[in-house]
Amino acid sequence: MIENLDPSMKIIVIGNGKVGKSTLAMKFVKNIFTTEYKQTLGVDFLNIKKYIKKIDQTIDFYIWDTAGQDHFNAITRRYYRGADACLIVFAINDKDSFIQVKSWHKKMKTECGDIPTALVMSKIDLKEERKISDEEAEQLSKELGIKLFKVSSKEGIMVEECFEYLAEKNYQKNGNYSSGAENIEDVRNGIKFKENSKEDDDIEELPPILRKNKDGDSKKQNNKNKDKKVGFQLGDDK
Repeated sequence: MIENLDPSMKIIVIGNGKVGKSTLAMKFVKNIFTTEYKQTLGVDFLNIKKYIKKIDQTIDFYIWDTAGQDHFNAITRRYYRGADACLIVFAINDKDSFIQVKSWHKKMKTECGDIPTALVMSKIDLKEERKISDEEAEQLSKELGIKLFKVSSKEGIMVEECFEYLAEKNYQKNGNYSSGAENIEDVRNGIKFKENSKEDDDIEELPPILRKNKDGDSKKQNNKNKDKKVGFQLGDDK
């Protein structure tokens, strides 16, 4: 039994591949920026506790960095379920990632319903490669009814702010963060199931490293999972 849990929150980070989802998550959690590209294979999982001044709470953030490629869709959409909030990311130099935002928003709404969500225009430091104007981005955020953040993980611009915004909105909506702590051991093992959910029937369809045995014990993860990540390679994009 886990005692004295801090209020927790599950955030999913979604969007096309190579838009900066992994670097955004890494910058927030570890204050690290890298230009090395490593495709996220399914889902990566990062965890950090941070004090949010506006709500006077220390929040245990569980951040799910999802792959943007279509062939991972069946895996990644499982991890939308139970999310408390969402960041939809597109890159300032990638027009297609901007066009696909509405599709990502629709998928998220289908799986998660009405949860705090923000739109992230990433890589704003790449001014010479810009393909989306501020006006276009702002118009899209108004259409979707979600706040826009103009972010540079490289320069650390508005990284903290977008995650803090979601924490504040979730607090305003629910007054607590119980959903992230209901099945904390399952979260740490890469799976979060609800009682009496048909998701239990889907366990065997997951990759071996994420499957659970019938007695509820998780299979051992390999030694590379040192940072509470799901057993996938970290690094969706730069």
